[in-house]
Amino acid sequence: MRANLLLMHYARSPLDCPACEADRLTSMADARIAICIASGVAIEDIDPATGYDHSRRGYERVRASWIDLIRQHGASEFHELRDIEEVRALWAENRPEFVEDDDWVTEAFDAHKEFIASLGRPCRRSSCVVHFPAPTL
Repeated sequence: MRANLLLMHYARSPLDCPACEADRLTSMADARIAICIASGVAIEDIDPATGYDHSRRGYERVRASWIDLIRQHGASEFHELRDIEEVRALWAENRPEFVEDDDWVTEAFDAHKEFIASLGRPCRRSSCVVHFPAPTL
């Protein structure tokens, strides 16, 4: 818990000098590393430059979060689809073996269709590409 507070403190601290910003980013990475270690993440699964968790468990958590977001709210080509591809690209760069042959978008679209069907009403998001795909020319 203390590490979480430390990370939030550094994230909120306004700094006016570029050298201070580099120190702040290093401190944030150190705090993330501490949180990862305290959470049981193996040291070899932690990115030393950013402190992010690149473990299989971390991947599955991120993947599940994106699929659940799209399941509940649908997907727009301007927001969720662009963002999910950016996140997948980061994982592909750091852990390509996790991303290979793993189609988050198809699973998320199927989950959204099932969720909307369970509600018994149509999708209300007009920008949802699952239910309102753009016409092809």
